[in-house]
Amino acid sequence: MIHDCGSFTDQVALGLDLGKEPLEAALSAAQKGVSSPHGFRAWFKSNAAIRPVTAMLKNIQTMKPIRNLRPNRFRLSQPEFICVKPDTKQRFPSVGRYDPYKICIDKGGYAHTARGLKFVFLCDKFFTLKLAPVGPPAKFCPRVIDNAFEKAKGDLLAMYQKYVLIHEMAHFYLSYASLGWDTKPKELYGLNQCANMTAENSLRSPMNWHFFVAMVDQHCIDAPDPFAPPFPFPPEVFAASSITETDYADIQVLTNIE
Repeated sequence: MIHDCGSFTDQVALGLDLGKEPLEAALSAAQKGVSSPHGFRAWFKSNAAIRPVTAMLKNIQTMKPIRNLRPNRFRLSQPEFICVKPDTKQRFPSVGRYDPYKICIDKGGYAHTARGLKFVFLCDKFFTLKLAPVGPPAKFCPRVIDNAFEKAKGDLLAMYQKYVLIHEMAHFYLSYASLGWDTKPKELYGLNQCANMTAENSLRSPMNWHFFVAMVDQHCIDAPDPFAPPFPFPPEVFAASSITETDYADIQVLTNIE
């Protein structure tokens, strides 16, 4: 369900449809595990991740209803999408003390979720993104140089509405297990930062799901080996260097929303 999007309602619906299109191919690639040519090893480390990765992709593909979400924790709920306005908090009182508009303004993000709510909040900035990549797939694939993604190329895969919606649904289904700006470790957005994560944190990182689906969708087959130098590395080695790492500003807030 899409709320308060006015003339953008059809665009959000199309973005969701476009985001679901590569999921069947992503499921097929995930079932191959580290034999997949689309970076499964970089994003999820080992074949032990096949089961949770395929389960997550199926949840997103079907928008599987889940319980324990406000406003009715006992009812099965699918993710619902709200285009945020100054009065969203008043119009949707189930958000409690969480103020989606203030988060959009203060954090400058494209979209965000709050654990325990059934909503995905789309900020005005979300609609400054292109709906989907247009052009030959190779144009959008990051290059690997010396076993690391070339800097400043992650935005070519990341900054599209269809992939941001996948990212937010990963947050939705990961719920309290999800990395965010307030977790330890925090959520990261760079290609190399995400490839550098441990196996456990890779599964907790919506950006890893985001990049994996995008690489499958764009037929990208070049990814580093996360078990060879320069991996693993201290966070400062690949400091923020691209739009993906500095401006994505996705927000996943762990807060008391009663």
